[in-house]
Amino acid sequence: MSEAQAAAVHRIAIVGCGLIGGSLALAWQRAGVAGEIIGVDLRMDHLEAALRIGAIDRALTLDEAIEEANVVVLAAPVGESLMLLRDIARHGLAEGTLVTDVGSTKRAICEEALAVLPKGVSFIGGHPMAGSEKSGIRSASPRLFENAVYVLTPHQDEGPDMKERARKLVAATGAQVLLMDPERHDRLVAAVSHLPHVVAAQLVLQVAELGESDPLYPVLAAGGFRDVTRVASGHPVMWRDILLTNGDRIRPLLERWQAQIHELLVWIDRRDGEALESFFRRAADWRDALPVRGRGAIRPAYQCTVDVPDEPGIIGRIATMLGEAGINLRNIGILESREEEDGQLILTFGTEMERDEALRLLESRGFTVNLRM
Repeated sequence: MSEAQAAAVHRIAIVGCGLIGGSLALAWQRAGVAGEIIGVDLRMDHLEAALRIGAIDRALTLDEAIEEANVVVLAAPVGESLMLLRDIARHGLAEGTLVTDVGSTKRAICEEALAVLPKGVSFIGGHPMAGSEKSGIRSASPRLFENAVYVLTPHQDEGPDMKERARKLVAATGAQVLLMDPERHDRLVAAVSHLPHVVAAQLVLQVAELGESDPLYPVLAAGGFRDVTRVASGHPVMWRDILLTNGDRIRPLLERWQAQIHELLVWIDRRDGEALESFFRRAADWRDALPVRGRGAIRPAYQCTVDVPDEPGIIGRIATMLGEAGINLRNIGILESREEEDGQLILTFGTEMERDEALRLLESRGFTVNLRM
């Protein structure tokens, strides 16, 4: 029996029909894991769009959905999901119902679920490490979770049957399922996702302040700086909630970051070239040893650079070439500064497959193309 067949017979309520909720619904519709998928959202246009694209079968109120569903997915930022969890606990959930969420931190909501949900209702926290530069139900895709890490955080006393039920549902989306306790999850993502987002945001604000006195700062930042700080474009409400619910894990990392910055300042003051070189070498060695393929805690950018001649129409030629081959080009940028870059154009794709197809096509047409890792 396939994962999809084994997970079938569910009536799933998706509370929050945005990018993640809509993509989960589409993936489960495609896999055939549900007898019916019900949508709940405060915005009627979200529900109408979800019905139109076939993500949900019906749109109901929260009360109505809770009465009918045996799987409830809270597809909202952490703070909102905490309030939703309290709401559905008051509505009365049937024994044997599975409740999960899609938040980026897990301890707060898992602890709240243990405190408020009635006996016989299972909560297994979830964190799909997938996303898109676009948001909303209109950007939802049944392939969003393919090969992405999807963490589940069951309580230590959760029974094996419910854990397997949740695992099969998630696996049916094409994701790689990892089970771990909420404490370990929040500790890991604090280092590999939350701290980088905070640092990127601070770097952006620093350059923004400098840019008030010199207009060339944003001009130069349009190249590599923009790519390095890409994660600073995250949703402000989501990141507010992440720091509020995982601040005790993020704070010591920031304190350690401060200490390392101080050490760098000491090496600069002492003109300690050996220490500085060792610092950059260790960082480069560890970073270069990371797996090239796969999708971790931070959404990857599938990009390549292309050397092109400085002549009219070259951008249009490349875009047309890719379009005629059926390759979807998400974005195209021009490198104003060519420092440490082999190409002048940066091409961005939605998937690794599209990027690799574009690379082969462009190379076959005589262009020099380099992957951006």
